[in-house]
Amino acid sequence: MNKTKSMRTLFCLFSILIMSCCVGLNAYSQELTIEQKEKITSEIVTAFENSINAAENLDAKLLADCVDDSFQSGFIINGRFFPLFKGVMDDFNGKAIGCKSQKLAVINKKITVLGENTALLTASGDYSLYLEDGRTLTGKFAWTIVYSKINGQWKIVHSHM
Repeated sequence: MNKTKSMRTLFCLFSILIMSCCVGLNAYSQELTIEQKEKITSEIVTAFENSINAAENLDAKLLADCVDDSFQSGFIINGRFFPLFKGVMDDFNGKAIGCKSQKLAVINKKITVLGENTALLTASGDYSLYLEDGRTLTGKFAWTIVYSKINGQWKIVHSHM
């Protein structure tokens, strides 16, 4: 009987501990107003459009300006993992040789505001890559991009493309 009572007491104390942790952790979650989420969403749309324009013009410098690699969270491009954004840019510059421009038609786009400084964007669509020899390559794309507000600007901190 003593052992059963000890187990019940231990179970109750453990349950109280878990509930206290849950309540404590919930206190740190961010509840944003609809207006705050709409403002952040609008800012993400602008940042995304800037990166689309840079990509369409094959402008490596402008693309790099859209990214902050200070977290070093890694980037995935066509199934290849790059631990640093520098590797992405080296790959981009190598593959851009012989390319004139590209057109990206975003068909689906969803922005999820995760907090006042973090947002997730998922997008898919079609691309046309125009080569200098006159050929055009076409296909589909699907992306996941994590944005973080750093020094007042929304930057890409991770992408899976």
